[in-house]
Amino acid sequence: MSPPVRVLRARTPAAHRRAHRLVTAVVEAVSGRRPHRQVARVLAAPAEAGVGRAAAVLRTARLGVTRLCPTSGQAAELSGVLVSGRGRVRALAARIEWADDRWWCTEFHVLP
Repeated sequence: MSPPVRVLRARTPAAHRRAHRLVTAVVEAVSGRRPHRQVARVLAAPAEAGVGRAAAVLRTARLGVTRLCPTSGQAAELSGVLVSGRGRVRALAARIEWADDRWWCTEFHVLP
């Protein structure tokens, strides 16, 4: 018997909290408050590249308000606001997917 597939119920508060925690950890790594190696295991290659680009321009940032939009039963896109220490606001877009028995951040973009 195959193991159960975890389905993202993106309209539930629990799914939104899970996605928010995952992206918050990535933002903390980008801004230097968390070791990069802690989030490297949940980043797919495209997200890893996005994190590298974001780290080059962000030094202090925190994740503000987020919105979660389901795209399928096993994926969702998260949009949010990043607020820098100086009060500058940037938009964030990320995609999370269930694959290989865990959640992955497959896309991560910070808009200029």
